[in-house]
Amino acid sequence: MRSYYHRFTTAVLDLVQPYSSTEEPPSPDAWPYLFSHIKPLKKILLLSLLVTVIAAVTEVWMIRYAGKLIDLLAVTPPDKLWQENKTQLIGAAAVVLLFRPLSQLFRHAINTIGFSCNAATLFRWRAHNHLSRQSVGWFQEDLTGRTAIRLVDIGNHAGDVVFQLINTLAYGLVYMVGIVILMSETDIRLSVPLLVWLLLYIAVLMLFIPPMVKAQQKFQSAKSALTGVVVDGFSNIDTMKLFSERGLMVSDHYTGLENTRQALFRSREIGVSLRTVLSFLEGVIIVGFIGYGLWLWKSGSATIGLIGASVALSLRITTMAEWILDAVWWVFLRIGSLREALKTIAQPLAIPNPPDAPPLIVKHGGIEIKNVTHHYGMSKGGLNDVSLNIKPGEKIGLVGSSGAGKSTLVNLILRFHEAEHGSILIDGQNIREVEQDSLRAAIGMVSQQAALLNRSVRENIALGRSDITAQQIENAAREARAHEFIEELHDAKGRRGYDAHVGERGIKLSGGQRQRIALSRVILKSAPILILDEATSALDSEVEAEIQLALNEVMKNKTVIAIAHRLSTIAQMDRIIVMDNGEIIEQGTHQELLAAETLYARFWNRQSGGFIGVAELAGGAV
Repeated sequence: MRSYYHRFTTAVLDLVQPYSSTEEPPSPDAWPYLFSHIKPLKKILLLSLLVTVIAAVTEVWMIRYAGKLIDLLAVTPPDKLWQENKTQLIGAAAVVLLFRPLSQLFRHAINTIGFSCNAATLFRWRAHNHLSRQSVGWFQEDLTGRTAIRLVDIGNHAGDVVFQLINTLAYGLVYMVGIVILMSETDIRLSVPLLVWLLLYIAVLMLFIPPMVKAQQKFQSAKSALTGVVVDGFSNIDTMKLFSERGLMVSDHYTGLENTRQALFRSREIGVSLRTVLSFLEGVIIVGFIGYGLWLWKSGSATIGLIGASVALSLRITTMAEWILDAVWWVFLRIGSLREALKTIAQPLAIPNPPDAPPLIVKHGGIEIKNVTHHYGMSKGGLNDVSLNIKPGEKIGLVGSSGAGKSTLVNLILRFHEAEHGSILIDGQNIREVEQDSLRAAIGMVSQQAALLNRSVRENIALGRSDITAQQIENAAREARAHEFIEELHDAKGRRGYDAHVGERGIKLSGGQRQRIALSRVILKSAPILILDEATSALDSEVEAEIQLALNEVMKNKTVIAIAHRLSTIAQMDRIIVMDNGEIIEQGTHQELLAAETLYARFWNRQSGGFIGVAELAGGAV
């Protein structure tokens, strides 16, 4: 039996393909956003509507039959009840014992498995597909924790809205229509109390819903801000412990909590008043139904069975009213939450691909930077009219004080940001006009802050490439002088070596270990263009010398851009570019720049003397 049930529920789950992608940007408005996701859910929504209607009709029929049964008992002698009504009673029992449970099985399976399991996944899948195409600069504008929470929550918000509209409101509507029909069969006037009540019910909801939605939006905004601050603080807990007083941390958290509490209070305050008003309306329907029914019975216009059904219906309607209220409340709370989440999820791509953008084809690796200016939307900082031609296979070093523009130049080549003016070409192809993934596939990079994911060492080196063998991963690790320490790794779950997990952002490893794994990743990628941003800064002198030898091998036949603090690591480069205040102020070989006795020479003299001058250290020299 379990096997058949599992096959049935699996078949229901597979009625929807939730991994349906679209290139269309998500709408920033809640209702158009929901409607844009209907197509993959169309089949399950139609089935949901059908089984919901069947379930509601069955419930109304049972109440109607209960009234008829009472009338039957009133006029039929006990000894003739079974004899004269056997078929009818067996049929009613079959409906209650078989049809109703089966209809409920299909209803709940389609709604809670077929729809709910797939809808949230579909909304999250498309939201992630859109966000993953956002630029690095876009992610730097907001708290990562808040973005992640909104991505996960949007599946719940959107899925719940559609589920409640189909499952609850449709069920309630069919139920109410069924009751009106049932009452009208005896006397159309019996439907009058229900119609009056429905009008009052709808009027009350329309009065309370707008302020309720606004209050929920404010609550979600406060909650998202609180989550972002908590995630940001915990992600940097070491820095907070070192530099921030605990009292300040507590105070910041208190402020966020109190803002959230007050926003939630306003939302709940409206809810309490709404429920109080609806309790009064429930009393109206009970008194109206039963009182009016008794009046009809007294005048001979209604049977005792109909009065019994009226009592049952009045009590059932009050329960239904609570249920519909919860559904409406939930729908509009979720709409408010959805609108808040869409402020992040539905932002247009900061750096979109051009329509039908071709992939970047790198045959030589030449890079041409033409009159590039970028100030991050401000009046200063970044780059100012920089032009630079890097020949295929040329190795250049970038030198300059903090804020000179080195990282900005690299970020623009990677198209993490879009240059405000000017152009960057690789092998004659403007990087604005090519597909971005192909651009980054052609570039390998090791940065000063080696970023690792909370996954195994093996996954961090391969990083999603399924065509890589374990031997290739190990060879890359050996070349980066990482194999020996990787073999000794283990985590709390007993995983060892290349299977050990490294913790969030690689926190379980030392800076040198993280950088060597990052080097392994670049060695394995073997891209034609290589960017090294302080690639050996976290290594001790002995390991650095070994890694430098490995890098010399990796750099062969590649175009290389190396940002360096220790000038000895770039002294053998083909050309050294010296930057200051967003401009290139000198360039040449190591010997040529020393002979010129300008800024580079001063940097070199201080470093070769065994220290960096106080002025350069304060400014983050080179």
